[in-house]
Amino acid sequence: MTIEPAEAPAPVLQPVASSERVELIDVVRGLALFGILAANIRGFAGPAVTYYAMPHLYWPALHDRIAQAFIDTFIQAKFITIFAFLFGVGFAVQLQRATGRGGRFGWTFARRLFVLALFGLVHGLLIWFGDILLVYALTGFVLLLFRKRTDKTIAVWALVCYLLLPLAGIAGYVAWTHGFATPSFPQPEQAELLRLTRVFGDGSWMEIQKQRMSDVVAYNWGYFLVFFWQILGLFLLGVLAWRKRFFTPAPESLPRYRRAMVWGLAAGVTGNIAVTALRWAFDPRPFPSTPISLTLALTQTIAVPMLSLGYVCLAIVLMHDPAWHARLRRFGYVGRTALTNYLLQSILGTLIFYSYGLGLFGTVGPSVLIVATVVIFALQVYASGCWLERFRFGPVEWLWRRLTYKGPLPMVREAPVATADAAPA
Repeated sequence: MTIEPAEAPAPVLQPVASSERVELIDVVRGLALFGILAANIRGFAGPAVTYYAMPHLYWPALHDRIAQAFIDTFIQAKFITIFAFLFGVGFAVQLQRATGRGGRFGWTFARRLFVLALFGLVHGLLIWFGDILLVYALTGFVLLLFRKRTDKTIAVWALVCYLLLPLAGIAGYVAWTHGFATPSFPQPEQAELLRLTRVFGDGSWMEIQKQRMSDVVAYNWGYFLVFFWQILGLFLLGVLAWRKRFFTPAPESLPRYRRAMVWGLAAGVTGNIAVTALRWAFDPRPFPSTPISLTLALTQTIAVPMLSLGYVCLAIVLMHDPAWHARLRRFGYVGRTALTNYLLQSILGTLIFYSYGLGLFGTVGPSVLIVATVVIFALQVYASGCWLERFRFGPVEWLWRRLTYKGPLPMVREAPVATADAAPA
Protein backbone atom coordinates (compact mmCIF):
# COMPACT_ATOMS: atom_id res chain seq x y z
CA MET A 1 0.00 0.00 0.00
CA THR A 2 1.41 3.39 -1.04
CA ILE A 3 0.75 6.44 1.04
CA GLU A 4 0.33 9.57 -1.01
CA PRO A 5 2.24 12.53 0.37
CA ALA A 6 0.02 15.16 1.91
CA GLU A 7 -0.53 18.20 -0.28
CA ALA A 8 1.55 21.10 0.93
CA PRO A 9 -0.55 24.01 2.18
CA ALA A 10 -0.58 27.14 0.04
CA PRO A 11 1.99 29.68 1.19
CA VAL A 12 0.70 32.46 3.39
CA LEU A 13 0.90 35.70 1.45
CA GLN A 14 2.68 38.66 2.99
CA PRO A 15 2.88 42.37 2.11
CA VAL A 16 5.22 43.43 -0.69
CA ALA A 17 8.71 43.83 0.74
CA SER A 18 10.56 47.14 0.41
CA SER A 19 13.07 45.52 -1.94
CA GLU A 20 10.21 44.47 -4.27
CA ARG A 21 8.68 47.94 -4.68
CA VAL A 22 8.95 49.78 -8.00
CA GLU A 23 10.15 53.29 -7.16
CA LEU A 24 8.68 54.79 -10.33
CA ILE A 25 5.16 53.67 -9.34
CA ASP A 26 5.57 55.23 -5.89
CA VAL A 27 6.76 58.51 -7.44
CA VAL A 28 3.83 58.68 -9.87
CA ARG A 29 1.41 57.83 -7.05
CA GLY A 30 2.90 60.64 -4.95
CA LEU A 31 2.51 63.09 -7.85
CA ALA A 32 -1.09 61.96 -8.25
CA LEU A 33 -1.77 62.72 -4.58
CA PHE A 34 -0.59 66.29 -5.13
CA GLY A 35 -3.11 66.66 -7.94
CA ILE A 36 -5.86 65.07 -5.85
CA LEU A 37 -5.26 67.57 -3.05
CA ALA A 38 -5.25 70.47 -5.51
CA ALA A 39 -8.60 69.32 -6.90
CA ASN A 40 -10.20 68.35 -3.58
CA ILE A 41 -9.27 71.36 -1.50
CA ARG A 42 -12.16 73.42 -2.88
CA GLY A 43 -14.43 70.65 -1.54
CA PHE A 44 -13.01 71.28 1.93
CA ALA A 45 -13.34 75.06 1.61
CA GLY A 46 -16.77 75.33 -0.05
CA PRO A 47 -20.16 73.56 -0.35
CA ALA A 48 -20.38 70.14 -1.95
CA VAL A 49 -23.25 71.33 -4.11
CA THR A 50 -20.86 73.55 -6.12
CA TYR A 51 -17.72 71.42 -5.79
CA TYR A 52 -17.84 69.45 -9.03
CA ALA A 53 -19.74 71.50 -11.58
CA MET A 54 -20.28 75.10 -10.49
CA PRO A 55 -17.55 76.47 -8.19
CA HIS A 56 -17.84 79.91 -9.85
CA LEU A 57 -21.27 80.35 -8.23
CA TYR A 58 -19.58 80.34 -4.84
CA TRP A 59 -16.34 82.11 -5.83
CA PRO A 60 -17.33 84.55 -8.60
CA ALA A 61 -14.31 86.93 -8.31
CA LEU A 62 -12.21 87.09 -11.48
CA HIS A 63 -8.93 86.05 -9.81
CA ASP A 64 -10.69 83.02 -8.28
CA ARG A 65 -12.28 82.07 -11.60
CA ILE A 66 -8.88 82.26 -13.32
CA ALA A 67 -7.32 80.10 -10.61
CA GLN A 68 -10.18 77.62 -10.88
CA ALA A 69 -9.84 77.57 -14.67
CA PHE A 70 -6.17 76.62 -14.23
CA ILE A 71 -7.13 73.78 -11.85
CA ASP A 72 -9.88 72.54 -14.17
CA THR A 73 -7.59 72.62 -17.20
CA PHE A 74 -4.45 71.01 -15.83
CA ILE A 75 -5.44 69.12 -12.66
CA GLN A 76 -9.13 68.30 -12.15
CA ALA A 77 -9.88 64.65 -13.13
CA LYS A 78 -6.36 64.10 -14.54
CA PHE A 79 -4.70 62.90 -11.34
CA ILE A 80 -7.63 60.91 -10.03
CA THR A 81 -7.47 59.16 -13.41
CA ILE A 82 -3.81 58.34 -12.74
CA PHE A 83 -4.67 57.22 -9.20
CA ALA A 84 -7.35 54.80 -10.46
CA PHE A 85 -4.97 53.55 -13.16
CA LEU A 86 -2.36 52.84 -10.48
CA PHE A 87 -4.89 50.86 -8.43
CA GLY A 88 -5.13 48.47 -11.36
CA VAL A 89 -1.34 48.38 -11.59
CA GLY A 90 -1.15 47.50 -7.89
CA PHE A 91 -3.67 44.69 -8.38
CA ALA A 92 -1.58 43.24 -11.23
CA VAL A 93 1.66 43.50 -9.22
CA GLN A 94 0.15 41.64 -6.25
CA LEU A 95 -1.42 39.01 -8.51
CA GLN A 96 1.84 38.36 -10.33
CA ARG A 97 3.83 37.98 -7.10
CA ALA A 98 1.19 35.83 -5.42
CA THR A 99 1.07 33.55 -8.46
CA GLY A 100 4.87 33.27 -8.41
CA ARG A 101 4.76 32.19 -4.76
CA GLY A 102 1.87 29.78 -5.25
CA GLY A 103 -0.34 31.64 -2.80
CA ARG A 104 -4.13 32.04 -2.78
CA PHE A 105 -4.55 35.51 -4.12
CA GLY A 106 -8.33 35.84 -4.43
CA TRP A 107 -9.28 35.59 -0.75
CA THR A 108 -6.33 37.69 0.36
CA PHE A 109 -7.16 40.50 -2.07
CA ALA A 110 -10.84 40.29 -1.10
CA ARG A 111 -9.84 40.81 2.54
CA ARG A 112 -7.77 43.84 1.49
CA LEU A 113 -10.77 45.27 -0.32
CA PHE A 114 -13.07 44.64 2.63
CA VAL A 115 -10.75 46.53 4.97
CA LEU A 116 -10.40 49.32 2.39
CA ALA A 117 -14.19 49.57 2.20
CA LEU A 118 -14.32 50.02 6.00
CA PHE A 119 -11.77 52.83 5.73
CA GLY A 120 -13.91 54.36 3.02
CA LEU A 121 -17.05 54.24 5.14
CA VAL A 122 -15.30 55.94 8.04
CA HIS A 123 -13.78 58.54 5.72
CA GLY A 124 -16.99 59.36 3.87
CA LEU A 125 -19.34 59.35 6.84
CA LEU A 126 -17.14 60.93 9.51
CA ILE A 127 -14.48 63.03 7.75
CA TRP A 128 -15.33 64.23 4.22
CA PHE A 129 -18.05 63.42 1.70
CA GLY A 130 -15.71 63.07 -1.33
CA ASP A 131 -14.33 59.64 -0.43
CA ILE A 132 -12.96 57.39 -3.19
CA LEU A 133 -11.87 54.42 -1.07
CA LEU A 134 -15.29 52.76 -0.82
CA VAL A 135 -15.84 53.19 -4.57
CA TYR A 136 -12.42 51.67 -5.31
CA ALA A 137 -13.01 48.76 -2.93
CA LEU A 138 -16.41 47.85 -4.41
CA THR A 139 -15.07 48.16 -7.96
CA GLY A 140 -12.04 46.08 -6.97
CA PHE A 141 -14.25 43.08 -6.20
CA VAL A 142 -15.34 43.13 -9.87
CA LEU A 143 -11.68 43.39 -10.90
CA LEU A 144 -11.12 39.94 -9.38
CA LEU A 145 -13.20 38.47 -12.21
CA PHE A 146 -10.50 39.53 -14.71
CA ARG A 147 -7.42 38.09 -13.03
CA LYS A 148 -7.15 35.15 -15.47
CA ARG A 149 -8.35 36.92 -18.60
CA THR A 150 -6.19 37.45 -21.66
CA ASP A 151 -4.68 40.79 -22.58
CA LYS A 152 -7.10 41.13 -25.49
CA THR A 153 -10.15 40.52 -23.31
CA ILE A 154 -8.94 43.04 -20.73
CA ALA A 155 -8.23 45.64 -23.43
CA VAL A 156 -11.72 45.26 -24.94
CA TRP A 157 -13.45 45.48 -21.56
CA ALA A 158 -11.33 48.47 -20.55
CA LEU A 159 -12.32 50.36 -23.68
CA VAL A 160 -16.01 49.47 -23.39
CA CYS A 161 -16.19 50.38 -19.69
CA TYR A 162 -14.39 53.68 -20.17
CA LEU A 163 -16.59 54.73 -23.10
CA LEU A 164 -19.88 53.69 -21.48
CA LEU A 165 -20.39 57.01 -19.68
CA PRO A 166 -20.01 59.26 -22.77
CA LEU A 167 -22.16 56.82 -24.76
CA ALA A 168 -24.83 57.16 -22.08
CA GLY A 169 -24.53 60.94 -22.49
CA ILE A 170 -25.23 60.60 -26.21
CA ALA A 171 -28.24 58.42 -25.43
CA GLY A 172 -29.44 61.01 -22.93
CA TYR A 173 -29.15 63.76 -25.52
CA VAL A 174 -31.09 61.73 -28.06
CA ALA A 175 -33.80 61.06 -25.47
CA TRP A 176 -33.99 64.76 -24.60
CA THR A 177 -34.25 65.89 -28.22
CA HIS A 178 -37.12 63.41 -28.75
CA GLY A 179 -39.06 64.76 -25.80
CA PHE A 180 -38.27 62.15 -23.17
CA ALA A 181 -37.73 63.36 -19.60
CA THR A 182 -34.15 63.49 -18.33
CA PRO A 183 -32.71 64.33 -14.91
CA SER A 184 -32.32 68.00 -14.11
CA PHE A 185 -29.38 69.69 -12.43
CA PRO A 186 -30.85 72.81 -10.81
CA GLN A 187 -28.65 75.75 -9.97
CA PRO A 188 -28.39 76.08 -6.17
CA GLU A 189 -30.10 79.08 -4.64
CA GLN A 190 -28.00 81.71 -2.91
CA ALA A 191 -29.90 81.04 0.31
CA GLU A 192 -28.81 77.38 0.19
CA LEU A 193 -25.17 78.35 -0.30
CA LEU A 194 -25.41 80.72 2.67
CA ARG A 195 -26.99 77.98 4.78
CA LEU A 196 -24.18 75.55 3.95
CA THR A 197 -21.58 78.20 4.73
CA ARG A 198 -23.15 78.74 8.14
CA VAL A 199 -23.35 75.00 8.86
CA PHE A 200 -19.71 74.24 8.04
CA GLY A 201 -18.22 77.56 9.13
CA ASP A 202 -20.14 78.13 12.37
CA GLY A 203 -22.32 75.09 13.05
CA SER A 204 -21.99 72.46 15.75
CA TRP A 205 -20.29 69.15 15.12
CA MET A 206 -23.70 67.46 14.98
CA GLU A 207 -25.00 69.93 12.36
CA ILE A 208 -21.91 69.33 10.25
CA GLN A 209 -22.23 65.57 10.67
CA LYS A 210 -25.84 65.55 9.46
CA GLN A 211 -24.90 67.62 6.40
CA ARG A 212 -21.82 65.49 5.73
CA MET A 213 -23.90 62.30 5.69
CA SER A 214 -26.41 63.94 3.38
CA ASP A 215 -23.62 65.09 1.03
CA VAL A 216 -21.92 61.70 0.81
CA VAL A 217 -25.19 60.05 -0.17
CA ALA A 218 -26.22 62.74 -2.68
CA TYR A 219 -22.89 63.60 -4.29
CA ASN A 220 -20.83 60.41 -3.89
CA TRP A 221 -22.74 57.20 -3.35
CA GLY A 222 -25.61 58.47 -5.48
CA TYR A 223 -23.31 58.58 -8.50
CA PHE A 224 -21.54 55.28 -7.90
CA LEU A 225 -23.24 53.42 -10.75
CA VAL A 226 -22.49 56.35 -13.06
CA PHE A 227 -18.72 56.37 -12.47
CA PHE A 228 -18.27 52.68 -11.62
CA TRP A 229 -17.77 51.73 -15.26
CA GLN A 230 -15.15 54.38 -15.97
CA ILE A 231 -13.23 53.46 -12.81
CA LEU A 232 -13.32 49.78 -13.76
CA GLY A 233 -12.02 50.69 -17.22
CA LEU A 234 -9.09 52.57 -15.69
CA PHE A 235 -8.38 49.66 -13.32
CA LEU A 236 -8.24 47.30 -16.29
CA LEU A 237 -5.92 49.64 -18.20
CA GLY A 238 -3.61 49.54 -15.17
CA VAL A 239 -3.62 45.73 -15.21
CA LEU A 240 -2.76 45.75 -18.91
CA ALA A 241 -0.02 48.34 -18.40
CA TRP A 242 1.75 46.17 -15.81
CA ARG A 243 1.50 43.10 -18.02
CA LYS A 244 3.08 45.10 -20.85
CA ARG A 245 5.92 46.26 -18.54
CA PHE A 246 4.89 49.92 -18.90
CA PHE A 247 6.54 50.86 -15.58
CA THR A 248 9.77 48.95 -16.20
CA PRO A 249 10.95 50.48 -19.48
CA ALA A 250 14.23 49.49 -21.07
CA PRO A 251 16.56 52.44 -21.89
CA GLU A 252 16.17 51.83 -25.63
CA SER A 253 12.37 52.24 -25.31
CA LEU A 254 12.54 55.79 -23.89
CA PRO A 255 12.05 57.45 -27.32
CA ARG A 256 8.60 55.83 -27.45
CA TYR A 257 7.77 57.30 -24.04
CA ARG A 258 8.95 60.72 -25.23
CA ARG A 259 6.67 60.52 -28.25
CA ALA A 260 3.74 59.45 -26.09
CA MET A 261 4.55 62.29 -23.69
CA VAL A 262 4.52 64.88 -26.49
CA TRP A 263 1.29 63.60 -28.03
CA GLY A 264 -0.39 63.25 -24.65
CA LEU A 265 0.55 66.73 -23.48
CA ALA A 266 -0.29 68.36 -26.83
CA ALA A 267 -3.70 66.72 -27.24
CA GLY A 268 -4.50 66.88 -23.52
CA VAL A 269 -3.64 70.55 -23.01
CA THR A 270 -5.42 71.60 -26.21
CA GLY A 271 -8.56 69.63 -25.41
CA ASN A 272 -8.75 70.73 -21.80
CA ILE A 273 -8.22 74.39 -22.67
CA ALA A 274 -11.11 74.08 -25.13
CA VAL A 275 -13.34 72.50 -22.47
CA THR A 276 -12.52 75.21 -19.91
CA ALA A 277 -13.13 77.98 -22.46
CA LEU A 278 -16.51 76.54 -23.47
CA ARG A 279 -17.57 76.18 -19.84
CA TRP A 280 -16.58 79.77 -19.12
CA ALA A 281 -18.45 81.04 -22.18
CA PHE A 282 -21.66 79.00 -21.94
CA ASP A 283 -21.87 77.81 -18.28
CA PRO A 284 -23.80 74.64 -19.25
CA ARG A 285 -25.62 72.44 -16.72
CA PRO A 286 -24.59 68.76 -16.74
CA PHE A 287 -28.26 67.69 -17.15
CA PRO A 288 -30.29 67.66 -19.27
CA SER A 289 -27.87 66.99 -22.12
CA THR A 290 -27.45 69.82 -24.62
CA PRO A 291 -25.14 70.13 -27.65
CA ILE A 292 -22.65 72.12 -25.54
CA SER A 293 -22.65 69.76 -22.53
CA LEU A 294 -22.41 66.75 -24.83
CA THR A 295 -19.47 68.31 -26.70
CA LEU A 296 -17.72 68.97 -23.40
CA ALA A 297 -18.26 65.41 -22.19
CA LEU A 298 -16.99 63.84 -25.40
CA THR A 299 -13.97 66.15 -25.55
CA GLN A 300 -13.08 65.34 -21.94
CA THR A 301 -13.36 61.62 -22.65
CA ILE A 302 -10.32 62.00 -24.90
CA ALA A 303 -8.54 65.04 -23.43
CA VAL A 304 -8.44 63.92 -19.79
CA PRO A 305 -6.75 60.52 -20.29
CA MET A 306 -4.43 61.99 -22.93
CA LEU A 307 -3.16 64.61 -20.48
CA SER A 308 -2.89 61.96 -17.76
CA LEU A 309 -0.83 59.83 -20.15
CA GLY A 310 1.36 62.83 -20.91
CA TYR A 311 2.00 63.43 -17.22
CA VAL A 312 2.88 59.79 -16.53
CA CYS A 313 5.21 59.53 -19.52
CA LEU A 314 6.82 62.83 -18.50
CA ALA A 315 7.52 61.39 -15.05
CA ILE A 316 8.97 58.21 -16.59
CA VAL A 317 11.27 60.19 -18.90
CA LEU A 318 12.41 62.52 -16.11
CA MET A 319 13.06 59.64 -13.72
CA HIS A 320 15.71 58.40 -16.17
CA ASP A 321 17.60 61.68 -15.84
CA PRO A 322 19.85 61.62 -12.72
CA ALA A 323 19.20 65.24 -11.74
CA TRP A 324 15.43 64.94 -12.08
CA HIS A 325 15.46 61.54 -10.41
CA ALA A 326 17.00 63.13 -7.32
CA ARG A 327 14.23 65.75 -7.27
CA LEU A 328 11.27 63.48 -7.99
CA ARG A 329 12.25 60.61 -5.71
CA ARG A 330 10.88 62.57 -2.74
CA PHE A 331 7.37 62.21 -4.16
CA GLY A 332 7.90 58.49 -3.68
CA TYR A 333 7.79 58.98 0.10
CA VAL A 334 4.20 60.19 -0.24
CA GLY A 335 3.46 57.42 -2.74
CA ARG A 336 4.63 54.76 -0.30
CA THR A 337 2.32 56.16 2.37
CA ALA A 338 -0.48 57.07 -0.05
CA LEU A 339 -3.44 55.84 2.02
CA THR A 340 -2.24 57.64 5.13
CA ASN A 341 -1.61 60.85 3.20
CA TYR A 342 -4.92 60.67 1.34
CA LEU A 343 -6.82 60.45 4.64
CA LEU A 344 -4.55 63.05 6.21
CA GLN A 345 -5.42 65.52 3.44
CA SER A 346 -9.10 65.21 4.35
CA ILE A 347 -8.41 65.49 8.08
CA LEU A 348 -6.25 68.58 7.65
CA GLY A 349 -8.65 70.11 5.12
CA THR A 350 -11.67 69.77 7.36
CA LEU A 351 -9.74 70.95 10.42
CA ILE A 352 -8.63 74.07 8.56
CA PHE A 353 -12.02 74.98 7.12
CA TYR A 354 -14.75 73.47 9.35
CA SER A 355 -16.02 75.14 12.51
CA TYR A 356 -14.52 72.50 14.84
CA GLY A 357 -11.10 73.59 13.49
CA LEU A 358 -10.05 77.02 12.27
CA GLY A 359 -13.49 77.76 10.80
CA LEU A 360 -12.22 79.23 7.50
CA PHE A 361 -15.03 77.69 5.43
CA GLY A 362 -16.12 80.05 2.67
CA THR A 363 -13.52 82.71 3.49
CA VAL A 364 -10.85 81.89 0.86
CA GLY A 365 -11.20 81.06 -2.82
CA PRO A 366 -9.23 79.01 -5.36
CA SER A 367 -6.48 81.63 -5.80
CA VAL A 368 -5.47 81.20 -2.15
CA LEU A 369 -6.26 77.49 -2.10
CA ILE A 370 -3.56 76.84 -4.72
CA VAL A 371 -0.97 78.28 -2.34
CA ALA A 372 -2.41 76.26 0.55
CA THR A 373 -2.16 73.10 -1.57
CA VAL A 374 1.56 73.59 -2.17
CA VAL A 375 2.22 74.26 1.53
CA ILE A 376 0.21 71.27 2.78
CA PHE A 377 1.74 68.89 0.26
CA ALA A 378 5.29 70.09 0.97
CA LEU A 379 4.68 69.28 4.63
CA GLN A 380 3.40 65.84 3.64
CA VAL A 381 6.53 65.14 1.59
CA TYR A 382 8.77 66.16 4.49
CA ALA A 383 6.77 64.27 7.13
CA SER A 384 6.56 61.12 4.98
CA GLY A 385 10.31 61.11 4.45
CA CYS A 386 10.94 61.48 8.19
CA TRP A 387 8.46 58.72 8.98
CA LEU A 388 10.02 56.25 6.53
CA GLU A 389 13.44 56.77 8.09
CA ARG A 390 12.17 54.82 11.10
CA PHE A 391 9.16 52.82 9.95
CA ARG A 392 8.48 50.30 7.19
CA PHE A 393 4.92 51.43 6.46
CA GLY A 394 2.71 54.43 6.92
CA PRO A 395 0.45 54.06 10.00
CA VAL A 396 -2.75 53.39 8.03
CA GLU A 397 -0.84 51.16 5.58
CA TRP A 398 0.38 49.09 8.52
CA LEU A 399 -3.16 48.77 9.91
CA TRP A 400 -4.46 47.82 6.45
CA ARG A 401 -1.85 45.09 6.10
CA ARG A 402 -2.25 43.92 9.69
CA LEU A 403 -5.98 43.39 9.16
CA THR A 404 -5.37 41.63 5.85
CA TYR A 405 -2.41 39.30 6.34
CA LYS A 406 -1.75 36.63 8.92
CA GLY A 407 1.19 36.63 11.29
CA PRO A 408 3.28 39.39 12.87
CA LEU A 409 4.03 42.53 10.91
CA PRO A 410 6.93 44.56 12.34
CA MET A 411 6.44 48.30 11.98
CA VAL A 412 9.82 49.70 13.04
CA ARG A 413 12.87 49.35 10.81
CA GLU A 414 15.79 47.43 12.28
CA ALA A 415 18.10 50.30 11.31
CA PRO A 416 17.02 53.82 10.27
CA VAL A 417 17.46 54.63 6.59
CA ALA A 418 18.55 58.15 5.63
CA THR A 419 15.98 59.28 3.06
CA ALA A 420 18.19 62.19 2.02
CA ASP A 421 20.82 59.83 0.67
CA ALA A 422 18.86 56.82 -0.48
CA ALA A 423 15.36 56.68 -1.83
CA PRO A 424 13.05 54.10 -0.27
CA ALA A 425 12.61 51.11 -2.55
